[in-house]
Amino acid sequence: MIQNYITIALRNLSKHRTYAMLNTLGLSLSIACCILIFMVVRHHFSFDKFHQNKERIVMITTESRGESTNKGNSVPYPMGAALRQEYAFLEKTAMVASRENSLITLEKSGEAPVKFKEENTRAFAESAFFDIFDFPLLHGSMERFEEPKTALLTERIAQKYYGKDDPIGKTFKVNNSMEFQVVGVLKDIPENTDLQYEIYCSWATIAADTNSRGMLNNWGGIHGGTQCFTALREGHTAAELETAFTGFKDKYFHPRVRDFFYHAVPLTTVHFDPDYGTGTNKKYIWTLAMIGLFLLLTACVNFVNMATAQALNRAREVGVRKAMGGTRSQIFWQFMSETGMIVAFSTVLGLILAKITLPALNTLIETRLTMDFGRDLMLYGFLGVLMIVVVFFAGAYPGLALSGFRPSESLKGALDGRQAGGFTLRRLLVGTQFAISQVLIIGAIVVTAQMQYARNADLGFRKEGIVTVPLPGKNDPTKFNSLKQQLSSVPGIEKISLCMQPPAANNNWNTGVKLEGRTEDEKWTINFKFLDDQYLETFDLKLVAGRNVLPSDTVKEYIVNEEAVKRFNMVSPEEIIGKKLYIDGVPYPVVGVVKNFHNYSFHRAIQPQVMATDVTNFDVCAIRLNLKDAKPALASIERIWTSIYPEFYFERDFMDERIAKFYSQETIIMQLVRAFAGIAIFIGCLGLYGLAAFMVARKRKEIGIRKTLGASIGGILWLFGKEYARLIVLAFLVAVPLGYWAMSAWLNEYTFHISMGVGIFGLALVLTFMVAIVTAGAQSLRAALANPVKSLRSE
Repeated sequence: MIQNYITIALRNLSKHRTYAMLNTLGLSLSIACCILIFMVVRHHFSFDKFHQNKERIVMITTESRGESTNKGNSVPYPMGAALRQEYAFLEKTAMVASRENSLITLEKSGEAPVKFKEENTRAFAESAFFDIFDFPLLHGSMERFEEPKTALLTERIAQKYYGKDDPIGKTFKVNNSMEFQVVGVLKDIPENTDLQYEIYCSWATIAADTNSRGMLNNWGGIHGGTQCFTALREGHTAAELETAFTGFKDKYFHPRVRDFFYHAVPLTTVHFDPDYGTGTNKKYIWTLAMIGLFLLLTACVNFVNMATAQALNRAREVGVRKAMGGTRSQIFWQFMSETGMIVAFSTVLGLILAKITLPALNTLIETRLTMDFGRDLMLYGFLGVLMIVVVFFAGAYPGLALSGFRPSESLKGALDGRQAGGFTLRRLLVGTQFAISQVLIIGAIVVTAQMQYARNADLGFRKEGIVTVPLPGKNDPTKFNSLKQQLSSVPGIEKISLCMQPPAANNNWNTGVKLEGRTEDEKWTINFKFLDDQYLETFDLKLVAGRNVLPSDTVKEYIVNEEAVKRFNMVSPEEIIGKKLYIDGVPYPVVGVVKNFHNYSFHRAIQPQVMATDVTNFDVCAIRLNLKDAKPALASIERIWTSIYPEFYFERDFMDERIAKFYSQETIIMQLVRAFAGIAIFIGCLGLYGLAAFMVARKRKEIGIRKTLGASIGGILWLFGKEYARLIVLAFLVAVPLGYWAMSAWLNEYTFHISMGVGIFGLALVLTFMVAIVTAGAQSLRAALANPVKSLRSE
């Protein structure tokens, strides 16, 4: 019996190739998207789940409460030592402190040094870190890692630096200053962890360095990227440590951080934690999963539509089978076998499409997902469940409708569209497709508009034509002056400024501040930037009161922004001129006020700013270019910089590229939504094609009669067009509130964002109509031009 089902199914699919091809195309696209989305969702939900003691590991976090509440996953340097001293229920505690933009130099006798730029892969760590986490040491000595100036490398980094040579005992320099000896090699870090360090320098190095050892006892501030992890003993919970922190804060109190509060966050929740996590917002992952579900739903709707439209053409086949003694269940399972074959072939094709597009997805979301057909049992389990669901969801209703035909009516050709599945249901299904497509179109339009707004909005400073280069090594005023002097003679360079960071930067230094005449620090922190006297002109920052800072190598006076004036409860910018600000207990006068500018992304409000000169804190040289001469100027900049800093690695960033990095996640979302909206529209077009085919078959005789009675081609086209228009408008009325609700929630994550006007929804409606005209227009026109004699022949 099963063999008979398969044989007949193959014959039917071969006979109705167009029907089979359209269904296969829609299902394979949706299944490919579901596979990719499944892999992304599984990847994110597996983060840090491979650690043996994952349920007992917690991360210590900091909450700063003032006029506003700020939360972060960094802690003061002495946190680890204090926890070990205070709480016996902590089995292991370890500190880890990341270091960005490290220059690694390998020196070999008689050979030129080899340099590597490592952006986010280096960290200082205590050896207990490797007792807490399952990052196994392949060979080497963890005892040696207790010594200063020792390091552990992953297999990948060891291979990158030393090739096939044994790395143990080899040395490398960091930022051309400190030399480390490799004492161990770690197994490569898994992709599914937020701790993606590959170069670990010993924590003892900090204590041995006279310039940094003071940090280990400093509770007065927090260095970004400094984290503390602890493994609880059996029977103890994160809530117990959370309760214990009340007394802990009182004991380790520092006047400058009196508003710091510490929390214990379980490791298993960190990846998705919106306040303290370093991973992805969980709602984006669930949104992605819902999009996959919607795409699969639209493909199944297509199948139902086209199968029921095709049912009229198979009516006589069903009549003959029933007349020969075939039962309803046999005909039902015959159709289900056809559905199963289409779904099975679509699944294979979907796997191939997913495999082909996986590298592009990895590039887009910056992961290294792999598809292992031999060992990925979970993927096969997902595909098995997916196939069963699709077969029954897509095939059950058409199978029941087809097997329910009465042989007397089917053999006479007396069936109508209602008996082939019900036109109202078909309207509902296609309307659902249109609604899903329009929601995705609205999402794509809003995300694109917000990204364009972020790129083109006035940030309060100039970003066009400004390139930044690093000032590496120890701050050397002689080299600074030489760099500025040589660069100033290059054609195409308009302005040069030495500073700590550009106006908008990821790395910011926030500190407490007190205004002259007040008894205590403000309850809010102020963002500190170091600059020279050319900074305002280079970035085109506007003074609204007072003057610019005078040239100086040390702090002597301050400039603040309008937001700082507002936070001090002053009426006008002129009111603060001449007043002294106490920062780190040292007072200096305010000599100028600049117009507000954005120092973060649009996610955050404009922060109060204070700016001063201090050559010891200059990290960046900002250069304003005449874009007409940019290419030769950039070549000259590299040549001059390399001549002054030959031992360092040259790199440059344009300001617009720096700002674009603020919105890297949003850019990924925009591209994903665009891609999935395009796929949903394409699948929806297949569904519309199925509806058009059904309507043409259903109205064939009606059209013949109308044309015989003198109906025009335009009138016939409107007969179809009004049906499509009604469905699109009804779907639009459903999609608008859903799209508005979803995208309003997304936009509310930004302090500065676009408003969703009528134009966005109107554009979505126009695009949907255009797609419908292109998709269904050809079939409608063909029906309108058909010879009525052929349509009425059977009558």
